[in-house]
Amino acid sequence: MKRLSIITATLFCITTVSWAQQKHHTHYPSTVYVPTTTEPTIDYKYHDGTAFLTNGSYLKGRFQYNGRKTFIYRASSQATRQRIGFSMIRRMALAGSDTLVMDRTDSTVFERFGNKLYRQLANGSTMVLDRVFAVDEDRGQIGQKLYVLDEASNMYKFTSLQKLNKWFHTFRERSGKQLPDVYLNQSEIVKAVAKLNDE
Repeated sequence: MKRLSIITATLFCITTVSWAQQKHHTHYPSTVYVPTTTEPTIDYKYHDGTAFLTNGSYLKGRFQYNGRKTFIYRASSQATRQRIGFSMIRRMALAGSDTLVMDRTDSTVFERFGNKLYRQLANGSTMVLDRVFAVDEDRGQIGQKLYVLDEASNMYKFTSLQKLNKWFHTFRERSGKQLPDVYLNQSEIVKAVAKLNDE
């Protein structure tokens, strides 16, 4: 009996001590990692090309977009760098293209309409344009706003894919060409406009 009371007392003490330790133990919050939505920076490369400036000058050499409203120009790889702002450029053609979003396979053309510089996605009597200035560094990316310059030199801005599809189906019907009546994404519309321009 004495032995049973000693065991009971010992178990009671151990239980009380462990309960007290758990009660006074402070729980620290665990670390929570929140993902950020920062986009990776684009590594813009030099591209061979030509540029016609608004002052009538013609440049031939290597051009690199600097991520802001400027291209860096070098007449050769050893020449000093010059900055050419968007406001100075009338038309620029650079070697290389993003064939995922453009109809051209050999070059990318940037052209001024009004007071803004645009990238040509589809060329011809009806042009599709955006305001992205990558050549092939950011493959598959189209601007959030697409612009259409029609045969009458009217410029239309589209921020909605639904409105762009509506315009495209009207354009397709006016051209008299038969294409499947399906909902297209931006790249598919660019390619379809280029195809209709070529026919």
